Amino acid sequence: MGTVRKKNDPGRNVIEPDLFDSLPEESREPDLFLDASAAAVPPETRPETRNSPRSVEPERAPLDRPQPKPQPKPPVRPVAKRASGGFWRWVWRLFLLGIFMLLVGIGVAWGVYQHFSEGLPTLKSLADYRPNLLTRVYARDYQLMGEFYIQRRLFIPRSEMPQRLIDALLAIEDSRFYQHPGIDMTGIIRATVTNLKAGGRKLQGASTITQQVARTFLLTSIKSMERKIKEIILSFQIEKRFTKDEILELYFNQIYMGAGAYGMGAAAHAYFARDVSELTLGQMAMLAGLPKAPSYYSPWRDPEKARARQKLVLNRMVELGLATAEEVVEAVEAPLNLVRPKESLEQIAPYYLEHVRRTILEEWGSDQLFNGGLEVHTALDPRLQRVAQQAVRKGLMEYDRRHGYRGAVAHIADVGIQGRGAWLKSHEKTQPTAGGFLHALVLDIPKQGPAHLLLTSGKEALLPMEGIKWARPRRKDAKENRDGRDLGPAPKKIADLLTPGDVILVEPPEGKRTHYTLAQEPNAEAALVCMDPHTGQVLAMVGGYDFSRSEFNRAIQSMRQPGSSFKPFIYTAAMDKGYSPVDRVDDSPLPITYRDPNTGESKVWQPENYERKYYGPTTLRVALTHSRNLVTVRLAKSIGISYIASYLKNFGLEIPADRQDLSLSLGSMGFSPLKMTAAYAVFANGGKRVEPVYIARVQDRFGRTVFRHGGGDCLLCHQEPERIIPQPGESINTPKFGKPTLNPASVYQVVSLMKGVVKYGTARKALSLNRPIAGKTGTTNDYRDAWFIGVSPSLVAGVWVGMDDFSMLGETGGTAALPIWIDFMQEALQGQPITDFAVPPGISLEEIDGETGELPGPQTSQRVFEAFKPGQQPLTPTAEEPAAGEGGSSASGAATTDGEEGGVTPAAPADGNAPPSRSWGPADGSAAPAAPASPSPGGGGSRWGSGGSSSGAGNAPRGGVTPGGGRQGQGEMDGGLY
Repeated sequence: MGTVRKKNDPGRNVIEPDLFDSLPEESREPDLFLDASAAAVPPETRPETRNSPRSVEPERAPLDRPQPKPQPKPPVRPVAKRASGGFWRWVWRLFLLGIFMLLVGIGVAWGVYQHFSEGLPTLKSLADYRPNLLTRVYARDYQLMGEFYIQRRLFIPRSEMPQRLIDALLAIEDSRFYQHPGIDMTGIIRATVTNLKAGGRKLQGASTITQQVARTFLLTSIKSMERKIKEIILSFQIEKRFTKDEILELYFNQIYMGAGAYGMGAAAHAYFARDVSELTLGQMAMLAGLPKAPSYYSPWRDPEKARARQKLVLNRMVELGLATAEEVVEAVEAPLNLVRPKESLEQIAPYYLEHVRRTILEEWGSDQLFNGGLEVHTALDPRLQRVAQQAVRKGLMEYDRRHGYRGAVAHIADVGIQGRGAWLKSHEKTQPTAGGFLHALVLDIPKQGPAHLLLTSGKEALLPMEGIKWARPRRKDAKENRDGRDLGPAPKKIADLLTPGDVILVEPPEGKRTHYTLAQEPNAEAALVCMDPHTGQVLAMVGGYDFSRSEFNRAIQSMRQPGSSFKPFIYTAAMDKGYSPVDRVDDSPLPITYRDPNTGESKVWQPENYERKYYGPTTLRVALTHSRNLVTVRLAKSIGISYIASYLKNFGLEIPADRQDLSLSLGSMGFSPLKMTAAYAVFANGGKRVEPVYIARVQDRFGRTVFRHGGGDCLLCHQEPERIIPQPGESINTPKFGKPTLNPASVYQVVSLMKGVVKYGTARKALSLNRPIAGKTGTTNDYRDAWFIGVSPSLVAGVWVGMDDFSMLGETGGTAALPIWIDFMQEALQGQPITDFAVPPGISLEEIDGETGELPGPQTSQRVFEAFKPGQQPLTPTAEEPAAGEGGSSASGAATTDGEEGGVTPAAPADGNAPPSRSWGPADGSAAPAAPASPSPGGGGSRWGSGGSSSGAGNAPRGGVTPGGGRQGQGEMDGGLY
């Protein structure tokens, strides 16, 4: 054994290695492994070990004494640790960790909530929900005309939502909507599992309807963690503030459904043209599947994907017990009856609808127009509107053909394979024209047989000689367009008119016609207005040939000279002044000197008749029937232009002071077709002035009637009189229709004269209607404007035809405008009883000779029942006098009227005379008493007096104007002739 010796430390025993090695392993002290530095530590400062000696060591035996041999100790068995104690220790540790993490999570969540809650939008916008609703415009029979909106939305309250549609929507979007508090943890877990199974692809979302409401109304759609957190916070707030049904109502009406539709109500109309209450189960499922991705699942864009989504919705309904398997099978097999965006009344009444839009915009503002949810009920009659549009287009195309072929639309040099391909590609989106014409390329014109055409569809067609017979070419040197004088000879073969490479328009076969026909879009324009003369309702309005070509509404916005269609107003004023339909007025040249207001130069205005002939003394009946201009001018001089200007207010026509001159009597001042038609309504209703009515009634988003026009309303408005809102200055008992402003007897006398225009004059074509019709044609200088305005006891309609650039039209009112009017009225009056104009009290009808105004005799060819007021009577036959100035011409250098029934050049004279000294009607134009008769000093009861002048400035040829027996219109100059 080694020896024990002290080393550097007298209080420390150090065992040499040989002794240490001999010790049992369990008796070895850990301190013996200390390094030298540890050995140097004093014993009083060194830590004790379990085998180290106590602080007071026992006395050791001397080293030279023999030591007893150590006895080996029995092996120590390891003590097994109790498993249960370790397990619960770990459970306890995990529990404490969980509590700690929970507290940390709550703290973090509270901090996040406090952070993101700052600046969150309030829920006030949801509580005061006023969605942007579209404005809908309806015809008088409740057909939808059009819609105005920024967001196309129809609000459907929860009480009116079909339960089946709600079931379908909740089945696919949020099946636990009525159970969760705003966030659906079950849905989140289910969506997570589904998406993980799909390899991470997002097949299923976990957003609840409440979250979607929060996002749609209060947040943006930008995907970010911040938005998602805010969405969750707002969802809890929404659930706390609103009921489930209120949240569902918000979602139902706000969600975007594609096709420009917001909400289920608008989507039902957009996709199926139905109300939500009329949808089938299959249609409901289709709509319910759209909110996820409206464009992706659009049934128009991808029907297969839409059908697959529909089946998914239906299957979910079966899983949730909301539908049976049999119902689902039936719904899948049933046709969707999907409606493509189709032509509505907006397509047949674009000018009418645009005028309504402008009116609402001006009177109600853009916010109400596009967001207010108004329901606007108009006076439009869809049947009459279709007839009017067809009549205008047909009339313009017929006019265009009468004036020749203007040539090809375009020409390409290469008609080979490459040229054809390039042409087809450039025209692949070309649609038929407003007239239904197709674009075609002329490929080949053989010497015999039809021309070969290529249509934009890629189909080839044939154009035979029969299809171009109408197409007389226009002469290049033609300066006028009158009576066919500018047309070349009719083509004898197709090559005379067309060449290969021409791009032309063709009319496809239709009806009995089996071949294509050469066509062209007209360059003339037209307007037609139809009104109910008793209520003022504008039943139909066409403002031009094609709204897409020009949105300018010629029925309202254009101001064109009415020509002789203005004369009935002058004649009505004369009747109120005491004139009789058989009074004679001189029809002879009447040069009038006036001073040009711009240059101060003295000029002469020489009006003349259409025939450039003059017929001397002429009855007013004959003068209006044949539109004699000189009679009308003298009549205006007799009663005074100032009186006429005041009197015209009864027709709704305002004449500025600077336009009050004698040219006004021939229609020199421009008026819109609407103004003229509304003015003519007086002749149909017996003297009541009516205002045009477009918008009859307006309801707000809550269904309250906020406006009603006094002139009439839609078909069923008589069922709710308690909701009539009186206009300012009237009571609920105020008559809603026009008030009498003119003497009914005077009005009827002019109606009788205008019936003569139809029967014997320039409007004889209208006899084909076989109905009592009164009207007047009108044509202005150089054939720039053509008019016909006519009335029946139930309708009044006016037609204008002309060129937008005021170039020559080349036809009269009886040729260009009257056929359109006849085509329209033929259909408009169909089915209505044939009635005549009512004869007012005080009018007696006596048979006369329509040409002379005298009692009929054996030689009478025109027997007419003339309308006389008390004291008026037929003329007494007198010795026949030669017609003064017959066949004469206008003075040299005079500004002439060169129209069938009048119209004037711009420079026009002022009034030449005051009204007669004895006025037969108040200056304000109110109804005048019947004029008493007096013996004629000039010839045994004849109403043609001799001598005297009505001008006050010298004697007119043939004795001037006498409005009745002996009533010579002498008076002072009314302002003089300047």
